[in-house]
Amino acid sequence: ALRAERVARGRSANPIKVGVVTKADVKPESNFLNVGPARVVIFTTDQTSRTKVENLRSRGVEVYVHHNPRVDLEHALRTLKELGVERLMVEGGGTLNFELLRLGLVDELSVYVAPMIFGGESAPTAAAGPGVARGEAVPLKLVHSEVHADGGVVLQYQVERSK
Repeated sequence: ALRAERVARGRSANPIKVGVVTKADVKPESNFLNVGPARVVIFTTDQTSRTKVENLRSRGVEVYVHHNPRVDLEHALRTLKELGVERLMVEGGGTLNFELLRLGLVDELSVYVAPMIFGGESAPTAAAGPGVARGEAVPLKLVHSEVHADGGVVLQYQVERSK
């Protein structure tokens, strides 16, 4: 249904796959590169060797190299907009999620709460990095919730902008 909706709107049936990596250590056999007939775009830094960049490009991957210690996320999102991306789903790690939130680049946040508890001191979190004080927290407004048959819950939030 989602693919048909995309095609009806004049879009490719498969959304662009986007990677944001400081060093593009993407294995040639990775699912990211090989599963699904989608356009692949990678944003990386000059810490990625020219050989790796050229290998990715030879596989049809569009590679954008940022000459900073980290990928400039605001510039990357502007580039994606120029490529026709209007909506972007991020399935990133805590560091990427934190940076996007810190920079005010997130409009909506969907969270799946699984019916189980696991973790520990080294367990990944939804937002990693230096963190923010409670007074600097990103305010969210719940706009939708859905309970799944397995007991999991999807919570959809809108990011509230400072006034």
